[in-house]
Amino acid sequence: MRRLLTPPWLVLHFFAVVLTVAFGLLGWWQLSRAQGGNAISWGYAFEWPLFALFTLALWIRQMRLELRKDRPEDEGPRRGKPEPPPMISPFESDILKARTEIESQGSHA
Repeated sequence: MRRLLTPPWLVLHFFAVVLTVAFGLLGWWQLSRAQGGNAISWGYAFEWPLFALFTLALWIRQMRLELRKDRPEDEGPRRGKPEPPPMISPFESDILKARTEIESQGSHA
C-alpha cells in the first residue's frame, strides 16, 4: 500500500482528482447551457461525465495493477473461483488421428 504514496503516485492521484472534478464541473456547465436553450450542449452534458468516469476507471485500474505486484507469483487470483481449463476441440481426437495417418504415409513413401 505504501507503493501508492510515492511521489509519482501522489502526482497521479492529484491529476486524477483534478481531472475528475474538472470534467464534472464542465458537465454541469454544459447542462446549464443546454437547459438555457443551447441544443448542442446536451451532447457535451453527457460526454463530460463519461470522461470523468473513464478517468476514475483508469486510475483504479492502475492502482490495482500496482498493488498486484506485491502478490507472489505462485498465488493465483484472490477470488475463490479457480480458472477453467483451456477449451478442447471436440474434433481433437480426429485431428490427431489424421496427423498420425499423414505422418505414417509420409514415412513409407
